[in-house]
Amino acid sequence: MENEVLTEYRHYLKSLGYKEDAVIKRIKSVRKFLDFAQKHYAEITSEDLEKYYQYLQEKPNRFKAEKGIKQSTILQYIRNVEQFYEMLAEYGKLGEPITINPEAREDDIFVREILSQEEIQKLYEVAGELQEKIILHLAYGCGLRAGELVKANKEDVYLKENLLIVPRGKFNKRRIIPLTETIKNDLELFISIERKDFEEKTPLLLHSKGGRIQEWTLNRILKKMLKKIKISDEIDEGDSPTSWRQRIKKISIHSLRHSIATHLLENGMAMEKVKEFLGHKNLETTEIYTRISKKLLKDLRI
Repeated sequence: MENEVLTEYRHYLKSLGYKEDAVIKRIKSVRKFLDFAQKHYAEITSEDLEKYYQYLQEKPNRFKAEKGIKQSTILQYIRNVEQFYEMLAEYGKLGEPITINPEAREDDIFVREILSQEEIQKLYEVAGELQEKIILHLAYGCGLRAGELVKANKEDVYLKENLLIVPRGKFNKRRIIPLTETIKNDLELFISIERKDFEEKTPLLLHSKGGRIQEWTLNRILKKMLKKIKISDEIDEGDSPTSWRQRIKKISIHSLRHSIATHLLENGMAMEKVKEFLGHKNLETTEIYTRISKKLLKDLRI
């Protein structure tokens, strides 16, 4: 029976788009956990997973006897097991998936600062200058990395085709991003009104002195808009000036990319499609946002 569900897990991972080496690693992680628990998979509880988490933290690394396993590696092992049990619940083999206490993830390296969909809407509302709206379109609507936004050129925009090309993203990966009608119209207006000198200067966005805009300038512009909308702080219910200003400090232009990734998954887009949209090399990177999305939804219910 155990082999049957692991075979199902293999097919499940393949259907999500995981490569063979990633599939093998995840199945191996689940096998190790089942060997540790010494129970039938359907009898295992979240408490068993908590014990396994503690065991991994105390277990020495066999390659470096003086050190334990890296926290990021442990959390990936745990995530693999959680995903296995999410599949079992989805297939009706269990009532509820198992998980470890969220507090155990305090050192999770995948922590991201995410703006809510309502906060994004408010940012668009306070975007006074057309360039501010274009920055939101590119960083959020198109999911560009901060570096990709800085490098964006006029020739990367294909208005007739409703496309934006990222010629060399991370890992030198080229990707094509479809433009919504709103983004296309605003870009067309921006190019025709504010950037008539495109024949001489190819950068899509310029700073006040006429040079290619840089990441720190983008962050400054974003923080200026954030202060206008007084973003909420879900941790401090009082929403005091100190609390929301502290949150603003944590938010960067790259947070808009993290936000669109989370929102796409919240709205039901398949993880494989989100992976292609963001230009991720591996599906595991995209999967980070599924965990963020579930946590945010859980916080909203509370």
